[in-house]
This record gives sequence, structure tokens and C-alpha cells, in this order.
Amino acid sequence: MFDLYNNLYKYGLMKASDIRDMVIYLPAFGLTPLDYEKITGKSWTTEEAKTTEEAKTPEQS
Repeated sequence: MFDLYNNLYKYGLMKASDIRDMVIYLPAFGLTPLDYEKITGKSWTTEEAKTTEEAKTPEQS
């Protein structure tokens, strides 16, 4: 599965946020945070911190 998602990301058919969502919400696909880092070249902890901060900030109406 790693190779499939790696190629989809390289060809622009899948965004980094899609891969992050698969790691979090679809563990049956077998992707890990380390795979996310290998595929996207982005740090998993940086992405997690960003989404955590977004969740902490109250929505403005």
C-alpha cells in the first residue's frame, strides 16, 4: 500500500492531507506516521501540532 500512495502523491493525485487522514482514520490501510513522513517529506509532529492548534482555537462567526 505504501508504494501505491507514494506514487499517487508524486503524480499529484493525492494531497498530503488525504494521506494524513488515511493514517488517522483508516488504520486498516496500513499507513503509519512514518510512512506519511516518507511519502510527503513533511514532519508528522508538525502536522499534528498544527491540527491540534486549529482544534483549540474557537471558531469565529
